[in-house]
Amino acid sequence: MDYSRYSMSTKDWGIVFIKSMAATVIIAYLFYDSPIVVIAFPAVFAYCAKLCRQEGVRRQKEKLNEEFMNVLKVLSSNMLAGYSVENAWQEAEKEMEFMYGNDSLMLSEIQEMNRQIKMNQTFEAVLSEFAHRSSLEDIVNFSDIFSFAKRSGGRFVDIIESTTYRMWTKYDTNRQIEVAVSAKRLEQKTMNYIPIFLLAFLKLSSRDYMSALYGNLIGVIFMSTCLLAYAGAIKLAKKFLQVGIGI
Repeated sequence: MDYSRYSMSTKDWGIVFIKSMAATVIIAYLFYDSPIVVIAFPAVFAYCAKLCRQEGVRRQKEKLNEEFMNVLKVLSSNMLAGYSVENAWQEAEKEMEFMYGNDSLMLSEIQEMNRQIKMNQTFEAVLSEFAHRSSLEDIVNFSDIFSFAKRSGGRFVDIIESTTYRMWTKYDTNRQIEVAVSAKRLEQKTMNYIPIFLLAFLKLSSRDYMSALYGNLIGVIFMSTCLLAYAGAIKLAKKFLQVGIGI
């Protein structure tokens, strides 16, 4: 599975259609007061679909990262108990099935990796291939550290244990930051709608005042500038409040 891509469901397409239609109508009515702007619907729809795919990829990778961290804890515990890395990985498959059921990204990955290991592929090779497909920083780093520790020999299990501890510390810190930022993110989403409400209020309560902005070139340029500034502010605020997972 390529985790840099997201396959949109029928529900996703329906939500995108509704959001695109609503956005197009709002832009046409509030910013330009012209039904002609509705012809921009295909472009708005394509942009909303792109945003949906990006959000889908982000959620997909967050889910994969969370499940991988739990697998890492199981793997480290099994290796400390004396299992070889291959046997520890097989035990991790059972644990993931118990924890997440069949609705698990990592479970299918572990099953495929165990199948390749049984076909005489090395664990380092299948882990490296998975890390490359996931493109997640934590998984790539663990793959590199695992390969180095395997080649260098010595206190292999201790290296894996300490690596797991450090990665879990980082993961917990990111989760705490996410909780702290979530309230601000909700505030930001609420603030996004305030300019629209203000513009709608002015248009409904002061038609004569707003009419100067419609039906002329200067008004179109001014409202287009406002629309671009509004979209840019939303994008910038979203970027400020984004907590990365090493994507």
